[in-house]
Amino acid sequence: MKTQKAGGGKSGIIVILALLLLGQSGRAQGDFQNLDFEDATIAPTPVGGWAYPADPTQCFPGWTVGGLTTVVSYNDLSIGAPAVDLMGPNFPNAVNYTPLQGSYSVLLQYFGYDGGPPTLSQTGLIPSGTQSIDFLVGNGQSDAVVTLNGVNIPLVQISGGRLAGNISAFAGTTAQLTFSTTSNTGYVGNWLYFDDIQFSSTPVPEPSAFALTALSAVLLGGRRWKGFPH
Repeated sequence: MKTQKAGGGKSGIIVILALLLLGQSGRAQGDFQNLDFEDATIAPTPVGGWAYPADPTQCFPGWTVGGLTTVVSYNDLSIGAPAVDLMGPNFPNAVNYTPLQGSYSVLLQYFGYDGGPPTLSQTGLIPSGTQSIDFLVGNGQSDAVVTLNGVNIPLVQISGGRLAGNISAFAGTTAQLTFSTTSNTGYVGNWLYFDDIQFSSTPVPEPSAFALTALSAVLLGGRRWKGFPH
């Protein structure tokens, strides 16, 4: 009986140590969080209300705001400085931005002449088997720049109003994910309105496939139009 107890005690200690090591490994790797921006803890403004400056830790839990002169606002717009703006309830907000999904979406503003583009970053473990990243963008405000560990990820349009990029090379690794805007000097309107970031096991279609599909749709539409009685 004593031998069994001693053996059981040793086994229990080994199991506990293993669990602790796994826990430490998980914390070191981390997982991406708040990819839909619904974890905001900032108090809702009144209908038509706004807050500037806003606390980035309340607006974007899990994310880090970057950029030399970037400002943060809630339900408001910058008039010149690079900005990361949280858009949310109550609706309509001060600038009449409706969230793309859920209660909150993010607007990155860059005017091309003050400081550098705003950034929103976090570091986490990209799930094993990931082939692509995709996210929802606002119509006409999709000047997106996405990087992983500083490497630019080329983006293509996919269905559902989303942009997507191939990140298969980063699958199963810990990486810094950064969202920013284009930085064309002198171009006013380098804005990105986005939401609902997802890691996917589905590969991104090749741009040539998109072009072929679009061309086929145009040709088919033209034939139908020509055959339609006037």
